Parts: sequence; structure tokens; C-alpha cells
Amino acid sequence: FLIRLSVMGLLALFAVAVLTACAAQEDAGHGVKEETGHGVKVEAGHGQEGKTGQVVKFDAEPEYVGAAKCKDCHWREHDTWKHTLHSKMMQEVNDFTVIGDFNKNNSFSVKVNRKSPKLAGSTMLTRMFKRDGKYYINTIGPDWLDRDYEVTAVLGINRKQNYLTRMSNGDMYLLPVKWDATKNEWNDYYGLKDHFPGEGDYWSDRTRLWQYKCAGCHVTGLEVNYEQTTDSFDTTWKDMGVGCESCHGPGSNHLKAAKTYFDFEQETIINPAKLPWRLRAMVCGQCHNKGVSIAKVPHKDKGFPVKYSYAEGFKPGMALNLYYDSDSKGASGDETEHHQQYNEWTESEHATAGIMCTTCHNVHQAGIHKQPNKAQTTMPGGTLCTSCHQAQNKRAAHRIHTYGSCIACHMPKLAGPEHSHTFKFVSPELSLRAGGVKEKPNSCSGCHYHKNTPLINLVEFLDAAKKKDMPKPFSAHRSR
Repeated sequence: FLIRLSVMGLLALFAVAVLTACAAQEDAGHGVKEETGHGVKVEAGHGQEGKTGQVVKFDAEPEYVGAAKCKDCHWREHDTWKHTLHSKMMQEVNDFTVIGDFNKNNSFSVKVNRKSPKLAGSTMLTRMFKRDGKYYINTIGPDWLDRDYEVTAVLGINRKQNYLTRMSNGDMYLLPVKWDATKNEWNDYYGLKDHFPGEGDYWSDRTRLWQYKCAGCHVTGLEVNYEQTTDSFDTTWKDMGVGCESCHGPGSNHLKAAKTYFDFEQETIINPAKLPWRLRAMVCGQCHNKGVSIAKVPHKDKGFPVKYSYAEGFKPGMALNLYYDSDSKGASGDETEHHQQYNEWTESEHATAGIMCTTCHNVHQAGIHKQPNKAQTTMPGGTLCTSCHQAQNKRAAHRIHTYGSCIACHMPKLAGPEHSHTFKFVSPELSLRAGGVKEKPNSCSGCHYHKNTPLINLVEFLDAAKKKDMPKPFSAHRSR
């Protein structure tokens, strides 16, 4: 019985081989494999609708297609990404996205700079209001007149919120006041107090043009088209916020590949997880960075900024330093500007050890499972640090901080609510040299600070702790 079965199996295999050979002979001249000219081979007969000899023509320069197209296949990643702050870096204007008070606490006054040629010493009143379902901010514009500027987009949702307006010629600017959600108040954001129209740093001066100062890190697939003859802009994008293609690159070729169901020999999209670790970190560094672009803004005679504030021309997988000149202040922990985590990380020992952004942060979801957080970390608090740093040095400050945390000391908040990413202890002595905690926060001042306590107390106590000669008893608020 077994011998009979084996013979039947051999006959079946022979029949399949004959049929395959016949099919191949029929297809001769049609090309079983085609090349697109980009080194991508396509197997004929496996395309859509069973068309033989189908060739997929890829774009020499892939185009942006938008996150909605990505969702068709990657729906899980898309849905979790929608809950991250990246997706909300810029949003449409409606009653759900606007968090500022445009009804009651809706005015902001400031005394105008004494150097102002027209308004010196006067008080400027800026009003925020809603009319016919739209949001407006009334303030002095480029022509020195009070005008109502419609809010066309909102930037930010958690701690602060800024408001964007589009002028009749397509110029786009951040309006001069921002809403501080932590204090429920309006603040001067773009120079109402210290500047005036035409001076160069006023909110509506072209040196502040949003398209060149901010847009690249608030939308995905940005296209800025300037028409010199009419002195006007046509600015478009595929997605508001930091979308899929901000980190994976333009997706038109990937979309074409997905529609054909072919198995290509060449990647059609950038997967940062497959990049060398330095290039992977640069994907984050294109926006979490402080500096200027290598490329210069065209038409300087129009008063535009000299360079872009974002990495113009950069795409994921490229070397960021060829497109962006990072402004690093060194590894002393004295960086006090926002969104410069990449600058700081490059100066840290984490960078030399290959500990990247994605080692600690989720990229497609808002933090750990069932415990979302703004930083999108993979583990809560110091647990993330001790997952690697299991053996702690028990000397000096470590041995006196039973309730201390890794983050409080090694990632102090130096730029408002943003944590330092040098991962170095910031000594109170640096604050002392700078003139105080307000000028330069430190690792101790987050807990051990009082306005009536001389800063030298902390410096002396820390020195004593290092020498294992701590004063007993000790009060961080003792008088000298």
C-alpha cells in the first residue's frame, strides 16, 4: 500500500511539472519578470486583476499621500497614534480643539515699548472673541491699526496653545498671545511688549513668517509656494500634526506596492527601526532640535528670515547634519530652551552607548499600556531608568534621598515643564553663577528651594554630602 502511494505521488509531481513548463512556454515573450528602472523586480501574473506582465512605475521622488491612506493597512498604529500629542501638534479650529478662553477671561493688556514710534508708553489691549462660529483675536497688526484676525488653526493642546492666522496674501503668522492652560491666563508670546510693527521681531513682521519659522514640524507633507510677481503664498500640506510620513518618509511608492501585492526586492518606505541607530535618532532630531537649516530661504529681499528654523529638505533615513545646524550649548545641563532634546541627547553618554529616543519612548502610542503620559515612555518614572541602571552609586546625594527619583535629579525641568536630556546632575553652583534659580534651575531646586533661602545653602550642603560630612540636623531653609 505504501509503495503504491509513493508511485501515485511521483506521478502527481510529474504532472505538475509538465503543466508548469507548458505555462512558461505560453508566457514566453511576455516577460516573467520586469524591471522598473529603479532596481525593483515585479513578478508578472500576480498583479491586480491577474494582469500578466504588469509593471509598477515608481515615482523618482516619492510623494506624500496622507495618514488616511496608511490607515487602510496599518489601522492599529494609526488609531493609537491619533491619541498621541504628535497628532495634535496642529489642529483645525472648533469648540473641541480651542482651549483658550474667548468668552470671559478674554483680554490681555500690555504697556507698549517706549521705543515705539507711534504707541510709546501707551497700553495695548488685545481681545479674543467668537463671532458667527469663528474665533478671532483683535490686536494691532502690520499697519498699526486694530484689526480682527481670524484664527485658522490651533497649535498645542496640553499645556499651552497658540493661534495661527492667514493673511489675504497667504502670509501665515502666529498671533501675539498664547493661552497658558496651567494658569488659565493669556500671555504675551510674540513681542507685543518689547517690539512694534516693522521693527523686525513683531508678530506680523515677515521675519516671523510661520511657513519658514515653524511649519515643517507642525504639519506633514508641507509645500510652500511663493509667487514673486504677486508677492503671495500658496501653502498646502497633507496632514496637520506630525503624521506617519514625518517619520517614515513620503509614501506614494509604498502605496503603489501595497496595491499590487507584489513582494519587492527594494524597500518602498522607510522603517526607522531598521535604520542604523544614529540615523534612527535623527528622525526625532529633525524637530526635537534647536538650530537653523543649512538651506537658505529664497527671496531675502522680501524680508523673510535668512534660514528655516526646521530641517528643510530632510527626509527620514538621511543624515540630519547635512540639512540642519544644531545649536548645542554643551553638556553642562544649562540648556533652557524648549524642543531641544536631541541637542542635549547628542551630548550625553546615552548617545555614545546607542541608547536612542525609541529605547525610552513609544512612537505610536501615548505611553505605557493603561497609563498614558505626555512623554510616551515605555515604563513609568524611575522604573524606566532602573531597568538598565540597576546598580546605583550609594555615595553623596544618592544616600540621602530615600524618596528621591532618577528623573528629578538627572532630568530636571530646565525649560519650563520640559526635562533635560543630558541626564547629568545639574549642580546648584551653576544656578549661583548664573544669578539665581530663575535664571538657571538645577537638580536640587525642584524640591529644595524657597525664595528666602540663600542658594549658597544648597551649594554648601551638597559639598558636605560629597565629603560624607553632612550637617546634623540640616534644614534646606535655614538662615545664614
